[in-house]
Amino acid sequence: MSWPTEIERVYIICNNVYEKERYNRLVTHLADYGIPDSVIEFCAPIWSTDLTNDIIFNVYDPFLPRPVPGLTFKGRGLSKGEISLAINFYACIKDAVEHQYRKIIVLESDIWLRDNFLQNLNDLMTDLRNKDWDYVSLGEGVGTRPPDAPSSYYSKTKAYTPPHQFVYRCTDSMLFQLPYLEKIVQTFIPFREIIDWEMNYQNMIHAGKALWADPPLAEQGTCFNRLLTSLPS
Repeated sequence: MSWPTEIERVYIICNNVYEKERYNRLVTHLADYGIPDSVIEFCAPIWSTDLTNDIIFNVYDPFLPRPVPGLTFKGRGLSKGEISLAINFYACIKDAVEHQYRKIIVLESDIWLRDNFLQNLNDLMTDLRNKDWDYVSLGEGVGTRPPDAPSSYYSKTKAYTPPHQFVYRCTDSMLFQLPYLEKIVQTFIPFREIIDWEMNYQNMIHAGKALWADPPLAEQGTCFNRLLTSLPS
């Protein structure tokens, strides 16, 4: 099974210095599951300890005026780790827009790809050719799945409409199209929320067309007790 060439980049939000163990695991893990080295880019230009007050105040505003109230209690006091994660995500999508990559995947450092990942990804891309979409959630977040999908984890992977407007279950594994990213890159900074809820807000203001892949292609290691979080305070 070959890599779907329309996906031109796979960004991994992982710092090879501060997350050395995760980085080493991912280098092997991604190759074992069929992601070509030529499309992989590790992208984490800043770590929490690199943050200064000037950097923080330029990208994060907990009191940013918006037409909706705060979406979570966390938004009023993000940790440095949460701020750096959002900055690194922004670095990924900014690079994708600058290079005009048509479709990209963004993975966080605690990602675990599921068996038959490459087959399932190809099945998903085939299904998406007949659908209108901007973003697809590839994982299942904290165990949330579309209600109209088959209950089995062994069905052919397809894209389903989310059951509510909070379409970013988590941000561990995401598939994007370029026109959507071109909008978000203009409005993401400054952000007000933790990254998954910030992306829910961004999706609302840009009227994004979001879908959920099911059966999911990946799972979040910290959610499923494979790893401890690497987001320091």
